[in-house]
Amino acid sequence: MIESSRGYHLLDKGEDQQREGHPDAARRSVADAISNFRYDCDLGGEATALCRQARIARACGDLAWAQHDQQAAIALLRKAGDGTALARALADAGDLFLEVGELAHAAASLNEAFELYEIARPAPLSDIADAVRTVARLAEAMGEPEQARRMWVDARDRLAAGDAPDARIAEAEARIAALG
Repeated sequence: MIESSRGYHLLDKGEDQQREGHPDAARRSVADAISNFRYDCDLGGEATALCRQARIARACGDLAWAQHDQQAAIALLRKAGDGTALARALADAGDLFLEVGELAHAAASLNEAFELYEIARPAPLSDIADAVRTVARLAEAMGEPEQARRMWVDARDRLAAGDAPDARIAEAEARIAALG
């Protein structure tokens, strides 16, 4: 247990360092957390740390590293059997695939995420809203404006029903207006 709590402490430290604009220090802290979780055989903690490291890499523009870590986290979550965390990681992977233009992989990841959210009821509303938002962006990228508009409306409604920041709701409303 001592190693696990140290791992979570290092994750928090890395999050603070990232927020303060120190991505290299954040990466080191999260890498140390990953080592702690591996030592403790804590698959869930290691997967959480890998997802966090993927977010840091993505924020730094290193999409290849982000994809690598996200896929490693997904593999661990499959072993750990945490359906809700796996669904979230798959939705994040879908968003990453969309960002690099791998639309088929994005669609496959999002499809699996929604299947898991369906099984893992009740899934967090914010997680589903984020996944629906990514599906809306995917539909736009695939040249399907009607589907994109429906998904943006769904995302907006889910965001408004939860505790989403106003900027997220405004983004959805702007996309709906732009799509007619």
